[in-house]
Amino acid sequence: MTGSTSAAPGPRAVLLIEDDAFKQKELEGALLEMMPDAEFRVGRSVRQALSFLAERTYDLIVLDMALPSHEVRPAAAQPMSQPSGGVELLLELSYEERGDPVIIVTQHPEIEFDGRLYALGQFARAFGKKASANLRGVIYFNVLDGGWRAELQRLVR
Repeated sequence: MTGSTSAAPGPRAVLLIEDDAFKQKELEGALLEMMPDAEFRVGRSVRQALSFLAERTYDLIVLDMALPSHEVRPAAAQPMSQPSGGVELLLELSYEERGDPVIIVTQHPEIEFDGRLYALGQFARAFGKKASANLRGVIYFNVLDGGWRAELQRLVR
């Protein structure tokens, strides 16, 4: 009888799109507890995230909604704040017909999409009517309440 062997799965590729250093550190710490083998790429702007998305697919994308247009560089134009920069990235994933799983983690109670504000619990449904992305869920990040960690753990599994 011939046995088959399968290669051990490699590290999970995680794209964390977050411009706030504190929130980035909190999210990385929580994700490493859940996925010790994770390899992170961190995008801090819409432009950088688009570049990383063009390079490969990811096992998980953790996405902030309010992102600057590009990174701050000496003697360059200041980045524009984009309250719905994360929506732009979701639309790109939809346009490219990508299946990368996405979890939104935001500090804002509403997300602007298609000219309207949606409560976090309603955003996925509203987005799904206009575009498609593998959106696993939306989490409200509140540093004073650790509930976001439990929700992240639930969605990562």
